[in-house]
Amino acid sequence: MKLLAITPPAFAPLERLNSIPGVELFSTDDVEVLRDRANTAEAILLAPRYGSLLTELWPELENTQWIHSLGAGVETLPFDLLRESEIVVTNSRGLYADALGEFAIAAMLWFTKDFRRLLRNQSARHWEPWTIERLDGKSVAIVGYGAIGKAVGRRAEALGMHVLPVRRRRESGDLTLDAVLVDADFVVLSTPLTPHTRGLMTRERLQSMQKTAVLINIGRGAVVDQNALTEILAARQIRGAALDVFDTEPLPAGDPVRSTPNLIATPHIGYVTREAYAIFYADFVEAIEAFRAGNPIRVIEPK
Repeated sequence: MKLLAITPPAFAPLERLNSIPGVELFSTDDVEVLRDRANTAEAILLAPRYGSLLTELWPELENTQWIHSLGAGVETLPFDLLRESEIVVTNSRGLYADALGEFAIAAMLWFTKDFRRLLRNQSARHWEPWTIERLDGKSVAIVGYGAIGKAVGRRAEALGMHVLPVRRRRESGDLTLDAVLVDADFVVLSTPLTPHTRGLMTRERLQSMQKTAVLINIGRGAVVDQNALTEILAARQIRGAALDVFDTEPLPAGDPVRSTPNLIATPHIGYVTREAYAIFYADFVEAIEAFRAGNPIRVIEPK
């Protein structure tokens, strides 16, 4: 199998992929080089940030049978073209759920323990005892209750929190998004980006949250009205936010997010762990074997 990996050059598992029997790997993110090599690719391993390149390369993908997305999100893929082709599309959904579950809990602890204040006082050599909070007994609304949302929920329940899932297909007892926002202490966004979820967290919904509430986004940046959020945070209308995803990535140097004091901004690393690379490698080897056997796993349907 001739595998073209469209990933950052420093993507750690690439070296190990070279050792997979029967796989001839070539990797680059250089557009001109990709144009020269794309017509030989039988399979493509794609970092989601490069999804738009497939449109440019499409005329050259005459031999491509399979595209595998490194992430769960596939919103950047050219589905208008893929629907008319025989290319199988798969992704890595669920693979990074546990890492993101831990990340969401870490963000909650940041605010309940007020670690920013602790670090500020330590830097100033200032001794100032105060009363901190526990997560036990607090409520968390989890918007998007797939693998990632459930990973957050399991950890939250283990800490004694009340979990309020918001699902696309509501189950008995589920509350609506608008109903949970007014009472939740934390709101975790773990939903994929779709036409329905784009801009889901409007200014009005953000303003409906409790003044003591915290928003955590580990899903997709465009789910939130980011400009409204920074204004609401600056006005102290909610307690804070932790964002690992943004409208534009990398986040521009002058973006207001960078200077909002009650906001944690991390560079889309919630899923990037040392353990994740080993998990990815094992998963991709399994995906290759399944594709070769004619039974691809984690297929995106409809394409």
